Amino acid sequence: MAIGPLTDTSTLSIDRLYDLYHAIAERDHAFRLQSQYGSTPPPKGHCEFRPLGRQTFVQRVLHYDSLPSKVGVAFRARLARQAEAYGVDPLSKSLNKVHAA
Repeated sequence: MAIGPLTDTSTLSIDRLYDLYHAIAERDHAFRLQSQYGSTPPPKGHCEFRPLGRQTFVQRVLHYDSLPSKVGVAFRARLARQAEAYGVDPLSKSLNKVHAA
């Protein structure tokens, strides 16, 4: 099934992209835990949530933007597809900056 029209993430700031990435990562992690363990909690130390830190993410995005062949544009499009799949609104004001590195 095709995903409908995606939100344009090309104009989002890198800080906003990080907030979007973090929200997607939280949903993805919860989905993976649910699919692997069901309602049973994982063993201690297994499946810890370890997203990229803000500084590392910013460095990667800046690097992607410097590469030829619109790698940065493709990355932003991938985030838009993942946001749609996980039900995260890229333009939502609830994406906040509480996720410090």
